[in-house]
Amino acid sequence: MSKSPQFACTKCGAQYPRWTGRCTECGSWSTVIEAVHSEESAARPLLVSDAKPGMVQAFKTLANIQHAPVASTGLELFDRVLGGGLVHGSVTLLGGEPGVGKSTLLAQCALALASKGKRVMYVTGEESPSQVMIRFRRLQSDIPETLLCLDATEAETVAATMLYEKPDLCIVDSVQSLVCSDASGTSGSVSQVKASAARVTEAAKRSNVPTILVGQVNKDGDIAGPRLLEHVVDTVLMLEGDEDQRFRILRALKHRFGPADEVAVLAMTEHGLNSVDDPSAELLRERNANTAGSIVSCHVEGHRPILFEVQALVTPAGYGTPVRRSTGFDSARLGVLLAVLAKRAGLRVLDKDVYANAAGGLRVREPAADLGVCLAVASAMSDVAIRPTIAAFGEVGLGGEIRPVAFSEARIRECERHGFSTIIIPHGSKPKQGKAEIVEVGHVREAIEKAMS
Repeated sequence: MSKSPQFACTKCGAQYPRWTGRCTECGSWSTVIEAVHSEESAARPLLVSDAKPGMVQAFKTLANIQHAPVASTGLELFDRVLGGGLVHGSVTLLGGEPGVGKSTLLAQCALALASKGKRVMYVTGEESPSQVMIRFRRLQSDIPETLLCLDATEAETVAATMLYEKPDLCIVDSVQSLVCSDASGTSGSVSQVKASAARVTEAAKRSNVPTILVGQVNKDGDIAGPRLLEHVVDTVLMLEGDEDQRFRILRALKHRFGPADEVAVLAMTEHGLNSVDDPSAELLRERNANTAGSIVSCHVEGHRPILFEVQALVTPAGYGTPVRRSTGFDSARLGVLLAVLAKRAGLRVLDKDVYANAAGGLRVREPAADLGVCLAVASAMSDVAIRPTIAAFGEVGLGGEIRPVAFSEARIRECERHGFSTIIIPHGSKPKQGKAEIVEVGHVREAIEKAMS
C-alpha cells in the first residue's frame, strides 16, 4: 500500500503539498504538520465486476419508511426555533462566544426535560461534575434523579455510553474538549474535533438518541469548531449577544428537518435565560422620547419584526480626525451614510464626531435601519427632537434614494401595534389597509423634511 505525504494546518485545516512554517490561510505559525493518506482507493476506479454479493444491499421504498419522531426539549423557546423539538437520532450544534449563556441554556433544557421523567445524559468535558452542579443548583434547587452526568473526554467512551444507556437526550459540553484515539493532535484541534464529532454522531444515529454538541466561538474570531462541523450535524443553532448586554438571540443557521428562519429573543436574568414574548416593548420601555437624535426603527429577525430605538450624537471634533463610533451597527456602514448625508442632503457632518447606538444591545445587520440612522443623525445635528409617534425604516442608497425592504407590511403592523401614528417608509411599500399615517419618501432629503416638520 503506497502512501503519499501531505501537510495540513491543525488550526484551520488548509492543505499544502510541502511543509511551511506559517499557514497562509489563517496566519498561524508552526501549525502545519505532515499527514499521511492512502492511495490504494485511488489506484483504479471500482468496476461492476468488483461488486461482491456481500457488498450489495437491498434498497427500500421511500414511501414506506416512517419519519423519525420529534421529542420536545422541555423549553418552549427551543421547540419554537427547532420547529417543534428534537428529531430522534439528530445531532444539533449550539455555537456562541464564551460567556454568552450556552451552558446555562442547555442546563435549563436538561432540568426541564429531566423534571418530566426523561433520562438526560450531560457530558461534562470542560468542567468537573461538582462545578456543573453549582450551575444546576443555581437554576433549580431540586435536581431530578433522571439527570445523569458523565465525566469523560474520550469520544469512544461517550459513544459507547450512548449506545448502552440510550438516554432520551445527550448533551456534550463541549465538542472541543473531546479526544479521539484515531486522530492526531491535541483536544480542540481540527483533526480531533472532526473525528470526535463523527464518532458521537455515528453513535447518535445508531442509538436513535438526540444529541446536542456545544461549539465554542473564540473572541479572536477562531470559529474552526462550529464551521467545520456544519456539514456533519443536522442542525446548527447560534446564540448571539454580548455577555455584558441583557438580550440574546437564538437563531437556526441550518435545520434539515424544518425552516431555518425562526428566532427566539432571550433575556439574561439571575435565574437563567428567559424568553421575551414582546421584545419591542422591552427595548422601548426606557426610551426618552423628547431627546434630539432619537427615532424608532424596525428590525426583522427571521420573520419576527422588532422595534428598537436608534440614537445618534453629533459633537464638534475635538481632534483633527473626526471620530466615528457605533454600537449595534456596522461602523463602515455608518461612514457611508454620513457621506450620503453630506453629499445628498447638505448636512455638514464630515467634520463632526458622530456616535450611533442601537439601544438595548440589539445587533442590526440589515440595511432597513439606514433611514433611522440618517434621521437620528439629522435630528442630533439640528438639535431638534423628532416627534415620539414617528417611526421609520428603509435602505439608503449612495444617491440618497430610499429603497424598499422586505417584510414592509409586517414592520408596519408592528409599529401600529405599539401606537406609532406616523410611519416613514420607502415609495411602493404602502399597505392596502392600516391605521397609521403612512408617509412614502423617495429621497433622504425628503425624509428629513417630513420627520423634522
